[in-house]
Amino acid sequence: MIFQRSGIRCVRVAHIPAACERLAVAMPQVVVVLDNIRPDERDALADRATAVGALVLHLDPALDEETRDELIAGAAKVAGERKVLRELVRHGETVDDDEWIVCSDFEDDDEQDDDV
Repeated sequence: MIFQRSGIRCVRVAHIPAACERLAVAMPQVVVVLDNIRPDERDALADRATAVGALVLHLDPALDEETRDELIAGAAKVAGERKVLRELVRHGETVDDDEWIVCSDFEDDDEQDDDV
């Protein structure tokens, strides 16, 4: 899978209840579901993933490897960007989520770039 080739740590679990338990410990950026799951399992996983700030990517198990890897790579990229934004906000930056623009608080208005 693309995560292993990229050096990203993966935690595999056999079923949704185990995944839900592991989310609070592993604190993942992305949760990839490669199986069809029941609506109650989907809801439980979504709740716990939201709590830790993870994206959930449900993929059809019949997808070819190339398409699957492209989708996972895209999700990993978005998750990484979201993590950076969360860290910026945590350190006092202001982030415009609609445009993904990072705005710093400037002491002197003359220092602010009006194009940002």
